[in-house]
Amino acid sequence: MKEASKFVLAFALAGGLATAGFAQEMTSSDETITQNVKAMIAQHPDLKTDRVTVETRQGVVYLHGSVDSMGEKKDLESVALQTTGVKKVVNGTTVSNKGGG
Repeated sequence: MKEASKFVLAFALAGGLATAGFAQEMTSSDETITQNVKAMIAQHPDLKTDRVTVETRQGVVYLHGSVDSMGEKKDLESVALQTTGVKKVVNGTTVSNKGGG
């Protein structure tokens, strides 16, 4: 019975370590996606990145902040969607009044 208990414990520990490794891999992947989205956005000088934040969770990119027009909002989403590893974009940006958009 002791051997069986040791096996179960070892199996549970190995599973826990694998899960922890997967969680770390997801976090690293999400951080990489976030950085890549920011870099892609930065390549478009017409997009004002200083008022937009980018977050990624499990491959889903969340955009927050304000933009000057609906066109800029749509362009941000389009650029983010074109980034490798992005599964979906949730565009929570708002159009500011001063942009006339």
